[in-house]
Amino acid sequence: MSFSFGFGGDEADGDNAGTSAPAGSKPNTETRSDGTPVKEHTVEELIATLPDHLSYSTVRIESPTGRELFLPRRDLHDVRVQLLQEGPDNDHIIDQIGTSDLRSGVYEGGFKTWECSLDLASLLLDRGPRKDIDELIRCDQIIELGAGTALPSLVVFQHALLNTIPLTFTLADYNDTVLRLVTLPNLLLTWAATTKQGDFATIKLDSDSTGDFDLSPELIARFLTDLKSMEIRLRFLSGSWSPALANLIPASGFDYGTVILAAETIYSPESTEAFTELLCVLLKRVKMSKAMIAAKRMYFGVGGSVDGLKAACRERGAVAYEIENHGVPGMDGGVGRALVEVQMY
Repeated sequence: MSFSFGFGGDEADGDNAGTSAPAGSKPNTETRSDGTPVKEHTVEELIATLPDHLSYSTVRIESPTGRELFLPRRDLHDVRVQLLQEGPDNDHIIDQIGTSDLRSGVYEGGFKTWECSLDLASLLLDRGPRKDIDELIRCDQIIELGAGTALPSLVVFQHALLNTIPLTFTLADYNDTVLRLVTLPNLLLTWAATTKQGDFATIKLDSDSTGDFDLSPELIARFLTDLKSMEIRLRFLSGSWSPALANLIPASGFDYGTVILAAETIYSPESTEAFTELLCVLLKRVKMSKAMIAAKRMYFGVGGSVDGLKAACRERGAVAYEIENHGVPGMDGGVGRALVEVQMY
């Protein structure tokens, strides 16, 4: 079944919208109850699928206090070109990009930049995982569920790069095609826009920035070396929210805390139940942990809601509370939206 939320502004900004495991190691794979594999993908595996250059445009993030950040995001027309060049087996993916917000059990909307992901990115720009982004060192693991274009994680990733903060980023999306075509490319583009590249071209961002960024073996090697030297690790997981997915997310080795990020993940009662179950499993593992979730108050026609999220959390021994006085620009207009924090009792 194909769903289209049909809300004005769902399509943000116009477009249709350390290292991982050592090279050569076998990625972890689990299987959920319906037989579909839940899999970990190495950075090297995903990089190997990238073209010689990436076309990008700018996403503007404005914080509640007026701070401004421009992030590069791979253009979807560039994704389509790559898929067409890879062959006819990708026709169904191209169709998903152009004709539906999501198709339950097939495609979960990861190619789009959802407006609630912008809300969460805006909040993080000021607040960070621990009230102020300058206190980010107090957390050592970031997990984004339903990562897609990963704008919230990109805000934290950029901060970690600028301040040499060791962090593990675990980015999970239902579709592995989303991880390889937009999630990783956006991380790579953010790195290129943030760090000094020496002999390599540097991405310069402002409100009108667009362009092509060349990927060379030397630049890719520099990207991986920088992450390793700064102890920033990237992990990528594909598959549905399930115990199998939870098994691929480390339960130990994080001393300071875990922050879980998510946007537009509770669009139906079914998705709310599966998401909340996984969320609470992960929150229970690390004493200092919490989740920050951005969502519409009600997903008309498909049944998800913030009230439904709060009830599902209560049933599992967690408390979900709305972040008050957040002041995120644009949240007061159109369909009501909310930012919610979740912690275990």
